Amino acid sequence: MAYKANAQDSIGNNKQEKKVLQLINSLPEIISGNEKRSPQRLMHAYIEDIPTSKNRFYKVSVCDNFAGRLFTYYRFRVYLPDYSIYYDDFNNGKLVPLKLWHKQPYGIYSK
Repeated sequence: MAYKANAQDSIGNNKQEKKVLQLINSLPEIISGNEKRSPQRLMHAYIEDIPTSKNRFYKVSVCDNFAGRLFTYYRFRVYLPDYSIYYDDFNNGKLVPLKLWHKQPYGIYSK
């Protein structure tokens, strides 16, 4: 049974979603970014879309919630069944493998 997720909290509705959110929230960019931010503006992963029979990716945004509004900093896709992570370079229509993305000057907290 497939359903479409609306922007939900950063907790997840089942084991799979919890694992996806934990993987993204554990990325070094998110951890180091949150160390530089105020507690009111911490970044969290939110599931935008779930896998279907035709598209095996979770679509995940990394946002902060400020004054009741989500501000997006990163977008990722997590492939099932192996949970491999890709940076969603939607401006260029590309999915960049995480290892390659770590070598690129993308994102506000890249090294």
